[in-house]
Amino acid sequence: MCIDQRMSDVDQKTAISHTRSEQTISELNHIIQTDRIPNALLFSGEPSTGKTKRAFEFAKSCNCRADSNRPCNTCVSCKKINSGMHPDIIQVSLAEKKKMISISQIREIGGKLSAKPNEAHKRMVLIKDADKMNVQAQNALLKVLEEPPENTFFILTATQLSPLLPTIISRCRQIRFFPPSSHEIKQTLISQYKIDPEKAYIASHTAGSDLKKALTLLNLNLEENEKMRVDFQKQRIWIIQEIMGLLSLKNEANIRKGFMLSQKLSMDPDNISGAMAIIKMVLRDLCVFKYSPEKIVNLDFSDVFKDISQIHTYCTFLEWIKDLHETEKRLASNSSIRLTLDRFFLKLSIL
Repeated sequence: MCIDQRMSDVDQKTAISHTRSEQTISELNHIIQTDRIPNALLFSGEPSTGKTKRAFEFAKSCNCRADSNRPCNTCVSCKKINSGMHPDIIQVSLAEKKKMISISQIREIGGKLSAKPNEAHKRMVLIKDADKMNVQAQNALLKVLEEPPENTFFILTATQLSPLLPTIISRCRQIRFFPPSSHEIKQTLISQYKIDPEKAYIASHTAGSDLKKALTLLNLNLEENEKMRVDFQKQRIWIIQEIMGLLSLKNEANIRKGFMLSQKLSMDPDNISGAMAIIKMVLRDLCVFKYSPEKIVNLDFSDVFKDISQIHTYCTFLEWIKDLHETEKRLASNSSIRLTLDRFFLKLSIL
């Protein structure tokens, strides 16, 4: 089955995702065009949805000196913002090794805002991960939002709204950001990064709605992940073969095989996230294969999926996915990688 045929069933979902993204951009453009900049905006949405990038684009458009097509990215203001050297772009984020944004960080903003903007038409204060402000910090920010400085606007980015005080939310204009669909990520990989369509299809679905993760899987994000040198296609094939071998038998040797796989993966902690994404897609494909074998992502392993689906029940596949989610939580909480993977592969071996 060709790539285009496999993608036909997600066209409607892609259209919805694309429409939402366009609506978000259109709303921000309308604010700029009417020159009715709110005192505070709240950009909410999942990680890797472009909230911070869009905040800087918004700031550039508010201060761009071009007559049209703002931001131009060529005027003095745009260049300064692009280089991170603009004196009127103030940023607040989590301090290194800290879990919360503190009141002292917010009070520091107040000191900077006591003076007028140096050169900006509209000064921006960007608070990244605003949902990680402690209560004291939020109350301090609330005082500033109640009496905002002249020619200054705030942009708060947040993954979740629940940690924020209702009074903070009520003083912000909310803009919702939506993750791109797997199809949109696939198209980006093909058009911008010249990735083979089949490889782009598999990587985009393995990464979920996360372009950054897809780039990392394909070693296209090396500025932030210099240690990631694993070939995605080779790793995918190896992991699928190992997992399928693990699931095809139930004996003592199989348990030892699971521990060996755990050992090998834990020796390369920088690639654990990519490996778990591949395993997640394998388990997802096993569930899908039972009812729609033509819709699995790893279509080149159809015969193996067929064999495994005849050995185990659908409920078993769901149990494996549940165990995988628990494993991801443990890894995210800095549990021992080796022990966590041992536990997971042992469960795969004995169910």
